[in-house]
Amino acid sequence: MKNLSKAKVNSPLLDVLMEYCDEMITIKSLDFRYLDCNRAFLNHLGLERKDALGKTIFELLPEANIPQIHENVQKAIDTRTLQSYSFRIDTNNTSRFVHQISTPVVIDDEIKYILTISRDITSDEIIRNELIVKNNQLNTLMEHLPLLVYMKDKNKKYITGSKHAKDFVESGFDPYADNIRIDMSISEKATNEEDDYVLQNKKLLRKEKSAVDYNGNTHWYRILKAPIVRDDNSIEGLVTIAKNIDLEKTIENQKDLFIATLVHDLKNPLLAQISGMNLLSNGYFKDLTEEQKELLDTILESANYMKDMLYTLINTYKYDNGNVVLKKDKTDIEHLIKVCIKEHLSLAKENNVRIIYTSTLKNEEKFLVVDEKQIRRVFTNLLNNGINYAFQNSEFNILTQIKDNKMEIKFANSSPPIDEETKEHLFEKYISGANKYQKIGFGLGMYLSKKVIEAHDGSIYYTEEGANNNFILELPLHGHNSTNQIRW
Repeated sequence: MKNLSKAKVNSPLLDVLMEYCDEMITIKSLDFRYLDCNRAFLNHLGLERKDALGKTIFELLPEANIPQIHENVQKAIDTRTLQSYSFRIDTNNTSRFVHQISTPVVIDDEIKYILTISRDITSDEIIRNELIVKNNQLNTLMEHLPLLVYMKDKNKKYITGSKHAKDFVESGFDPYADNIRIDMSISEKATNEEDDYVLQNKKLLRKEKSAVDYNGNTHWYRILKAPIVRDDNSIEGLVTIAKNIDLEKTIENQKDLFIATLVHDLKNPLLAQISGMNLLSNGYFKDLTEEQKELLDTILESANYMKDMLYTLINTYKYDNGNVVLKKDKTDIEHLIKVCIKEHLSLAKENNVRIIYTSTLKNEEKFLVVDEKQIRRVFTNLLNNGINYAFQNSEFNILTQIKDNKMEIKFANSSPPIDEETKEHLFEKYISGANKYQKIGFGLGMYLSKKVIEAHDGSIYYTEEGANNNFILELPLHGHNSTNQIRW
């Protein structure tokens, strides 16, 4: 039968295809009888050539598939056009998916044979079904997720999103926040700047931002924007997740108001106590015995520590309410670090910690335009933490260098590892590891430090390096003298 086939369809190209092609190729007569086939077809059905040639599709193929195959092959004959179709074959307790193309072979304006090329698409079909399932899961999630999630292309045009996302983007309607309607025109400029930052820098953006509704009321949203980056590192667009946090802000403001009131009520009597104890300690009224002076100095040290904690609370409250004015000026950062280190030498000695300061800065690189008082507050906080949490008889290394056109200041101490939960919220308010190490703290130092550094267009982050816990500051090299109101 093969010789007969070759006599009628004689082509070197077809011979090569029949021998080596991975696709399943068959040649059938107009009565659906197999005249020739390649090895891939025989392997697919588990047959030898002698068992296939001369047989019809009705004899070789599973009964369930015959109607569809017969219909499409007959259609190819009747219309003299190519037919493309797919079907499932169930054999030996397994299911396989096949895509098939059937086309008539016309010689001298007469259809002589039917050429069929088939491809096993089982793996493709499995992937397709998995994608359908995942897509359905995603659609279900997006449909019921109480968040506003949406995608934009690289030109910042809306593509798709969760159930109410489009209404929010276009008209500001938020059904998850008591059906408020945000005036999107007011925040349009800020939104464009955020999108540009994510698209141009290919970086994640997290922030809390205010928005105004059409009645003039202010609302708060927690925003996360992430770039969509292709495998070739080109930008595809961005995804935005927005959630109204009015309730959280109300609770937070109530807590802050309570703390601010408490601090105010404690500050004045505490300062009066410190002033009185200073007079006593300095022998203003009468000389003290050594025992009395030692006890008084211990009480005074404790009172000063409490004063520092109260002032940290006051400054945090000021930052959160936009009442901090940065007074920037040219500042010798290297000198400022050395001054702060000197102030902490007694604490370091008490904890058996050796402070090592290394600088690779050239003379002209030492100066930045910053608010010296606020930056000093950050250095003091990092020195206090670094010394208090460091292992006994360990080194606390501080390094300043220029890196990526920024000044990098690294505080690295050898101390107990920070647990994963604390790491995740390290720079948030009221997060502290103090309780775990029998220390006292409000958990505001790192939060306040982050506020100060970000107000200077810098960044602060945490890394691990062996047994070291590193807190790294990055400050821009170029600034300008200014007195600006800073708001968040």
